[in-house]
Amino acid sequence: MNGWPVTDGRYKIGDEKSPIAICTQASVDLIEKIPLDDVAIIGKLVTENIGIEKIVKNIISNPNIRFLIICGKPSKGHFVDNALCSLIENGVDKNKRIIGAKGAMPVVKNLTQNEIEIFRKQITPVNINGEESVEKIIDIIKKYKEKNPGPFKQSKKIDEKKVREIVAFHNDDEYKQDKKGFFIIKINYEKREIIVEYYNNDRELLSVIKGKNAVDIYYTILRENMVSEMTHAAYLGKELARAEHAMKNKLDYEQDKG
Repeated sequence: MNGWPVTDGRYKIGDEKSPIAICTQASVDLIEKIPLDDVAIIGKLVTENIGIEKIVKNIISNPNIRFLIICGKPSKGHFVDNALCSLIENGVDKNKRIIGAKGAMPVVKNLTQNEIEIFRKQITPVNINGEESVEKIIDIIKKYKEKNPGPFKQSKKIDEKKVREIVAFHNDDEYKQDKKGFFIIKINYEKREIIVEYYNNDRELLSVIKGKNAVDIYYTILRENMVSEMTHAAYLGKELARAEHAMKNKLDYEQDKG
């Protein structure tokens, strides 16, 4: 099928004419273990919002898919099976919140009402939440493949919302000197510690920040309000990640040489 699936994600494609789609929730290993011969698409889902939006878009763009098998273990604190089944059974309210769904944010803002209604009519959920036995899941696949009612005949055309695509690039001329100063990044390999010296633009040392990982240091710099330019913040993120990689792998690190 040309151009299918229509959205990206962590999934595998099998027989596009199969009526079966599989959601493994947080059990990512099932994506590799379950044979694809009788499956149109299999992938993970760990949240009740953006992930569901991607599933809906990929499924309704293939009318051959009629059953969604929900298996595997849910991610901690999430209720993916409940959200999917509630979406099919109840739809959404005026704020695009899935009616009857558990969780903090079961909201599908990037789906139109038309897309939601097509999904609800096209798909029958098969909820075997928690099941990780490959043999049992294969039996369910075969059972529902035999129940295939045939391709779904859509009464409405699927909406094609155009989202602006931007080709990524960077230009060194975009970098501006930060009025708040600059940073020198070093590594203490013995202590497995990243050291960041913070200077003003008169080259006066103002602070020394020490940490075990790039994330802690990066957010400390932001929290302390030490940067004012977005390009400077992006540069720091890149350099701190390089420094952490070098520290963990006992590699030489030289700032601005990556």
